[in-house]
Amino acid sequence: MKKRILSCVMAVFVYFSLMPFTVTESTENKTDNKISSQTKKPQVTDTQNNDSSVIDSSSELNIPEFSDSLKDKFSSFFKTGTCISASGIDTSAEFILKHFNSITPENELKPDYILNQQASELYGNNVNTQVVFNNNTRKILKFCEDNNIPLRGHTFVWHSQTPDWFFKENFRYDGADVTPDIMNQRLENFIKNTFELLAKDYPNLKIYAYDVCNELYENNGGGFRKPGSNNLEMGKSYWTKIYPDDSFVINAFTYARKYAPPECKLFLNDFNEYVPAKTKDIYDMAMKLKDLGLIDGIGMQSHLDTGYPDISTYKTALEKFMSSGLDVQITELDITCSDFSLQAKAFKDIFTLAAGNSENISSLTVWGTHDTVSWRNYANPLLFGENYSEKEAYKEVMSIKNTDLK
Repeated sequence: MKKRILSCVMAVFVYFSLMPFTVTESTENKTDNKISSQTKKPQVTDTQNNDSSVIDSSSELNIPEFSDSLKDKFSSFFKTGTCISASGIDTSAEFILKHFNSITPENELKPDYILNQQASELYGNNVNTQVVFNNNTRKILKFCEDNNIPLRGHTFVWHSQTPDWFFKENFRYDGADVTPDIMNQRLENFIKNTFELLAKDYPNLKIYAYDVCNELYENNGGGFRKPGSNNLEMGKSYWTKIYPDDSFVINAFTYARKYAPPECKLFLNDFNEYVPAKTKDIYDMAMKLKDLGLIDGIGMQSHLDTGYPDISTYKTALEKFMSSGLDVQITELDITCSDFSLQAKAFKDIFTLAAGNSENISSLTVWGTHDTVSWRNYANPLLFGENYSEKEAYKEVMSIKNTDLK
């Protein structure tokens, strides 16, 4: 109890140290769930309006009234997922198998984990990007394959956790920036070689979704990220430094459509997706890709706080994305808090909203197994606490009934 109280006190301290709050940069943790000192999410007060309106639904599906498994509770509605690290398999395997039927590698399929500079420089002929899976990546992929757990791949095109040499001549840090034509070939080979290696080494792995492009837009919307190196200046994008337009997005989805397994849906994924200007950016790009037959869905990361956004704001963005006719997935849900009761209500609202619109929502992923290993562990963001203890949020989610959807 003392640790829980201390965690909440620290969460409040962190929040007030960041005032005035803004909707800020999203970068998932790079290694072992450590939070970058440069990385901050929206930190807002619990006292803001939190709409508790009943969620409309015409769903006729049934929620089991008594269940202690998240995946079983919502099996009629959507896949229930989590992200894991390789080390998490050692400590959480039984817990994962009980509660989740979808896994996203937290970091292990991101560009800086699988792009291999030495091999690219030696064998890439300036265009054939070489991909290698390290032991941690392989551990997760094998766990999924061995346990028949579908995988969400994450991610190819991202301004963060992508090495600058990927964009430079001869795959060298001291090289000049390559042309868009060279970068097109590198991007195609990156995607091609990744899917080919997955198919070769894990032939029975089910890859049901992949985030082709991630966090393309300015934090609050208003267009693509500014050109530059994120490794030198937080939030800049080397993709927009190389390309003067959106062709890299269209190309990425074109290549992914060409090489992905037929059953793998292709997603445009982003955070702060409920900010109206950013909702519009994501929707407009998704519709352009849809018209080209290149996209299957929109990913709502959903890194939230009990104070912002309220459920009405979130629902507005969700309805906009559903209106596209594309699949929608909630891909990285966590909810920071300094009040566990407000957090419980917020989680229940999101799960109820998702279940009530399950004809449009095929997957809901919580970003982590328990608070201690969360990248936002300073503010108790998940359904389970220390040592997998069942928090009020978990109990509220598990209390959802069919009548809550009406």
